Amino acid sequence: MQVGIPRVLSFFYYLPFYKVFLERLGAAVVLSSPTGPRTLENLTVCPTDEPCISVKLAFPHTLELVEKKVDFLFMPTLVSRDRYSYYCPKHIGAPAMLRNGLALPEDLFLTPQIDWRCNPRASLDSLAAAGRRLGAGERQTRAALRDAWRCQNRFSAATAEQGLTFPEALEKVVGIKSFKRSHPYNRRARFNRSLRVGVAGHSYILYDYIAHNLADRLKEHAVVFVPEMVPPRAAARVLAGTSYGKELWSFEQIIVGSALYWLHQQMIDCLILLSPFECGPEAVIEVFLEEEARKHGVPLLILTVDEQTGEAGLVTRLEAFLDTVTAAGKTVQKVLEKKPDLPAAASPGPRFIPPPVPETRVLGFPTLGKLGGALATIFNGELVKAVGPLPITRLTTELGAALAPEFICYPLTVTVGQMRQCLEAGANTLVMVGGKGRCRLGWYAEMQETLLRRAGYDFEMLVINSPLPLNKNYQPFVKVMRQLFGMRMGRRAAWSALLAFYKAALTEKAEEALYVLRARESRRGEADRTYRLFLAEAKEAASLGSLTAAFRRFKQSCALLPRENGPPPFKVRLIGEIYAVFEDYVNHEIARTLGTLKDVRIEVEREITVINWFRHHILHSPAALRRYRQVTRAARPYLHDMVGGHGLESVGLTALAPREGIDGVVHLWPFTCMPEIIAQSILTRVVRDLEIPLLTVIINEQTGEAGLQTRVESFAHVLRERREEKEVRKRCFSWVSMSEA
Repeated sequence: MQVGIPRVLSFFYYLPFYKVFLERLGAAVVLSSPTGPRTLENLTVCPTDEPCISVKLAFPHTLELVEKKVDFLFMPTLVSRDRYSYYCPKHIGAPAMLRNGLALPEDLFLTPQIDWRCNPRASLDSLAAAGRRLGAGERQTRAALRDAWRCQNRFSAATAEQGLTFPEALEKVVGIKSFKRSHPYNRRARFNRSLRVGVAGHSYILYDYIAHNLADRLKEHAVVFVPEMVPPRAAARVLAGTSYGKELWSFEQIIVGSALYWLHQQMIDCLILLSPFECGPEAVIEVFLEEEARKHGVPLLILTVDEQTGEAGLVTRLEAFLDTVTAAGKTVQKVLEKKPDLPAAASPGPRFIPPPVPETRVLGFPTLGKLGGALATIFNGELVKAVGPLPITRLTTELGAALAPEFICYPLTVTVGQMRQCLEAGANTLVMVGGKGRCRLGWYAEMQETLLRRAGYDFEMLVINSPLPLNKNYQPFVKVMRQLFGMRMGRRAAWSALLAFYKAALTEKAEEALYVLRARESRRGEADRTYRLFLAEAKEAASLGSLTAAFRRFKQSCALLPRENGPPPFKVRLIGEIYAVFEDYVNHEIARTLGTLKDVRIEVEREITVINWFRHHILHSPAALRRYRQVTRAARPYLHDMVGGHGLESVGLTALAPREGIDGVVHLWPFTCMPEIIAQSILTRVVRDLEIPLLTVIINEQTGEAGLQTRVESFAHVLRERREEKEVRKRCFSWVSMSEA
């Protein structure tokens, strides 16, 4: 029995385990060919353009194994490797992306789920189930697992103790021969033993064809260190000294831990971070590594590669960087010899001079959608003082983009811009939500603080995490609340929070009514005016009674608005990442655009909201839990696992759309959003199976409103054409039935 393993992603980390486990179960392991020019030519089999190159490569590699007619494809679903961290969402969603993107049968895949954080027992059961599918009994599977772990441990020990790269260790421990060049890459290169270079990056990029043999090229110039050469315990110890290290994504822990180890031990003279284009986690760790490299006075080069990266351009940048590092090192040494008291590297001055910090706490916080009024109820009351909520404008995004990493998701850019505006308006304390998980949101607070302090701002950052589970998170939650409200936190603070919750809930309810009215009103704009009046009254409401009265008046006004007689409006569901779906400025008010088209009436339906999230995750509302189970059941034929954010919900809500009377779906998400990239690849099959129109809108600061308007109008035209075709088919069917009668 032949089992194929694509030479991508976790292959470069866990092949010893995979190979020994399968061979002990009696399978013959077949590997895909190493990436080459022909592989890049076949990248078109990837159904979408947005995944990083490491995921794109998985498609031609997998297709090659399918064409070899292997009996199974082995690609575990990597969720977590310990109690604290997750793998990047692409490792969780890769099997589903490949299965749906290539339209392959589910029973072709062996995808045991590895989840040591939430369900270790289920992980063992999942590996045992893979053994049964290969015809092995429980005893044989256990023995195979033991042998596989031993081989993996020998492999890890060989890289750390003997200073081997992964390809060298694979050849020595597992017998997988690696490419060896018979002549130098650069005949004019001169090896400099005193120059030490650390190369940080994913092994599935560093040792793949797309990196153009970066590590071997560097070895002709300098002593080279790569992440696998650092003992795991040493990397773990240095990560424990950071606020973020323990919960970083698993492979990113290896990258950051090794880089920090080199820096703290003064083992390197320069650092290179090799990153695939659009890599979500590396946009996060880039911020941390830049800060650490700056503190230690070590030059950092960030190299980004994809299928378009040319060898000549990469080599030119690399050699120019090494020349700069060498020249800078000589200059610094001469200066130190003349003036011993002069520091080797002076830190740059702040670009912003903050005002003196006042004694009283003044809060600043980012907003989301219409939540500004609700948050102001808590933070702008008698208990605390706050700046804002400030509206999001073009200036906000420009301020954020000036500090944010290039490939970070758009919400971070916007929130950093909002925080800058708050600080410059007088805030001295920033408030941000936290909570580490699969998505990048959990690292926003650390990144925002690092970026803003680097720009010269002086402030205190308070991070609010969920109080659940109470036995673990209640005390830290109370501590932050006391920092916010002081000893006054009590009945009045609870009352403000309750009023804020009802403001947010009724605002969302009113917005649902607005979407219905827009699609049916006779005089365009009446519904929006009524809604704006309610928002103004809700903002000023100081009690539940006045808030309820305002909502009652809004409903009465809605009932009096004249309606248009005609065919029922089209129903369009908005799905995707919550910030892109919920924040009107970010999505260019796409709900209003859809609802106010001239020739087409469209009713917008939006289920991904903050209050729905709160009901599900915090209040555990029975109705919310039932709906979530319904959505996940609908997604299960296509995606079994949570991939972070709202990726699973995007798939499930699309799968439910036809049976719930939805005519089309709009998928909204920020550029580089990891969970939604996974969902997009899977949705290509969902919409093909269910024949439902899908409009994908990827948003960043460059998104133009005019282009989006044109795309929305084209989408509406598709909806109208489909309805007309259905009516024609219905009339033809009726005519045929009457003729036969």
